[in-house]
Amino acid sequence: LAWVWLTSVPSYSQAPDLATLIDRMQQTYERTGALTAEFVQVATLTSLNRQQTSSGHVYIEKPYAIRWEYTRPDAQTILYDGTTLRIYTPKRRQLLQSAVDENNRTNVALLFLAGIGKLRDAFHGTLLASSEPQLAYLRLVPRSSQAGFSELHIAVNTQSYFVEKLLIHDSIGNLTEIRLSSLGTHTALPAKTFELVLPPDTEILTPTDFTGRK
Repeated sequence: LAWVWLTSVPSYSQAPDLATLIDRMQQTYERTGALTAEFVQVATLTSLNRQQTSSGHVYIEKPYAIRWEYTRPDAQTILYDGTTLRIYTPKRRQLLQSAVDENNRTNVALLFLAGIGKLRDAFHGTLLASSEPQLAYLRLVPRSSQAGFSELHIAVNTQSYFVEKLLIHDSIGNLTEIRLSSLGTHTALPAKTFELVLPPDTEILTPTDFTGRK
């Protein structure tokens, strides 16, 4: 958010074709038990002509455990366990939680990093031009009309087949770029990685709490 994957990956003199790239990505994430990474996220709000940069750490363990931990500029924790999405903001002492059923899992842009679902089933894919020989760029358009984003561009390392960059386009033109670094693979992560200890005065909200609010 030990991706144990100790088998060696051969080098290729040219980028793989679309089918090969998707298959190797799928295989890589499916046989990865757990992973950690640092991230830098740049969110561009097109309508407001505003850009915000944040950073932190991500922890992922199969099946379905994801912790997205923002440390700058403000602390925030996002946890997903396969059925529930929780977002905790310490500054506000608020926890927002909502259910994510099985039919909607593929609508979350980052879930494939945890080996959830099949890329071919969830997306239409096309190759994009790349000026970096070690990276292949791929455009993924969700098949579901209910997805929370319109398309996803990813940069895949052509030797490890791990994703190093993501660019998420939403339906109103906003962009979120995520760069991953210091990727690590593990057999498992400590159980406390995916625990969330809340102060006693934390306000817990669900989407229904916002119904009718202006």
